[in-house]
Amino acid sequence: MCYSILVSSKLGELAKQFKADTDDSSGEYVPGGKISGFVHPKLPVITQDDPGKIQLFKWGLIPAWAKEDRAAELSNSTLNAREDTIFEKPSFKDSIVSKRCLLLINGFYEWRHENKDKIPYFIQLKDGKPFALGGIYSVWKGQPSFSIITTSANPLMEYIHNTKKRMPLILSHQEERRWIDPNLTKAEITELMHPFDENEMDATIYK
Repeated sequence: MCYSILVSSKLGELAKQFKADTDDSSGEYVPGGKISGFVHPKLPVITQDDPGKIQLFKWGLIPAWAKEDRAAELSNSTLNAREDTIFEKPSFKDSIVSKRCLLLINGFYEWRHENKDKIPYFIQLKDGKPFALGGIYSVWKGQPSFSIITTSANPLMEYIHNTKKRMPLILSHQEERRWIDPNLTKAEITELMHPFDENEMDATIYK
């Protein structure tokens, strides 16, 4: 699963790398350290509806059909969306077809379990640059929110995330724009939801 990430790049830096415009006038985005999904922060995304712009969406997808008394509960249970059930789950099945997005991050955190100990790891790409996770989004009462897609783990992440053996959907630089192509078929979307190459990743124990 993926519940803790690092988003430390300024919006201007992300705009330059991902070739998208951005408006930082709101002041809602504050790059910093480790971020938990359970505080539902607003984070930088690029959507298939507006691929030339970086927007700030809240982490924790609330489906458009959600009732108000269940919205908060749903947002805690939709931080992640599994690739193997995403086309069937009521909260996700519409979004995976027509509302895909890129979440722009610098890295993420996961824990290895050894007996009673939990060993924390920070994972990033070897080139040290920001990268994109594949996500889906929805708009509820005018409020956009997203979920991070997870896949089965590659060998590196199997070692680190040795209980669930999952990892976020990391997209290569070549796959980023394809992910938000609105014309993709179900088969093409499914083809993109695969474990990332462990040889392009770097993992370190942190304190």
